[in-house]
Amino acid sequence: MEKYTDISQAKNDASLAIISEDISSFKELNRIYIRYKALPKRFKRYSDYYSNMFLGRSVADMYVLVKERLKDDIFEDIELPSEKYAVSEPDLYYKEDSFNSGDTNICFILGHSGSGKSIMARTLEGDDIDHIELDDLLLVKDHFSMFELKEYSDLFYSYFNGIGAKYYIGIKERDDLSKEEYEDKIFIEFVDYALDYAAKHKDKKFIIDGIWIYLYFDDPSCFKDYAVFIKGTSFLKSKIRATKRELQRDKETIKERKQMFGRETRNYFLDEDKIDRYRDYFASLPETVYRKEDSEAQKEEEYVVDQLKRINECFVNEDEEGIDEIMKKAEADTSLSKWNRLRIIGECKTALLDIRLRTNLNMRKDNS
Repeated sequence: MEKYTDISQAKNDASLAIISEDISSFKELNRIYIRYKALPKRFKRYSDYYSNMFLGRSVADMYVLVKERLKDDIFEDIELPSEKYAVSEPDLYYKEDSFNSGDTNICFILGHSGSGKSIMARTLEGDDIDHIELDDLLLVKDHFSMFELKEYSDLFYSYFNGIGAKYYIGIKERDDLSKEEYEDKIFIEFVDYALDYAAKHKDKKFIIDGIWIYLYFDDPSCFKDYAVFIKGTSFLKSKIRATKRELQRDKETIKERKQMFGRETRNYFLDEDKIDRYRDYFASLPETVYRKEDSEAQKEEEYVVDQLKRINECFVNEDEEGIDEIMKKAEADTSLSKWNRLRIIGECKTALLDIRLRTNLNMRKDNS
């Protein structure tokens, strides 16, 4: 593949999917990210390589960053106090080992909007994981065609193509429905459907994240048979972080997101009692562990992300020796958790296989 020297060249390559900071609508953002998820592994690596080179983040990181920027616009008029008044708690992990091993194949990630749920989810994502953000349930017709839903998530497609077809609507149809007919039903019905779907698809893992779990399910014991992770970042701290980030970027108005969540603004000012009820319940269970946000686990994740970047760089430059070196280092690194060690080794193996397949293919073309 031709080497690019600026972001515009990479964005114009139809075989890649690059998410840049100038995206101004969820429709455009979702379109590009769906294309990225549907790319063959080889072109995902190229996309991530150029995204990291020109934007300093992978495509998945840019997706979360831009998505949070669009969502946070609803808070642009809120005057927030200093971050020192926000008190966070450690992140909670219930049945983490069970989910990593596959014994439990569905994980719910809870936390305030902007607390880092999506980032937490990405530490678990892989080719066999279907990650759903509950925010995407609303006005799905305005942001996903049925074909795009299929590419985005088999679970999403199955729901909106079946029992949830009545909720495949946009802003125009939503205006004709009451909150009781739409918002108060879709989240509950979808979660119930997702649990049944996951039980029938044990070969796949599912991550569902969003504030709607504890807003619409009062009893946390409903989820005791599944993995549950709860971000400890406080509401105030989450919003302060998002606002500070926005002040360093352009302050364009995102009217589309306001239309989507205008009726649900109250839910972003969460009732602390509801999330505390979940934390208190899972804290009492033996399969729960806590980690501080700035703990060694966070540092380890940053290290793993750096190694994955290096693998992509070696892949683009066809540096098999470099990938072998990364893999050997990971195999000998006893400080890494088993899960992260396997992540690095697995990426190395697939990258080496792709390089060798590409080399063999080129040799056959030359011989012919």
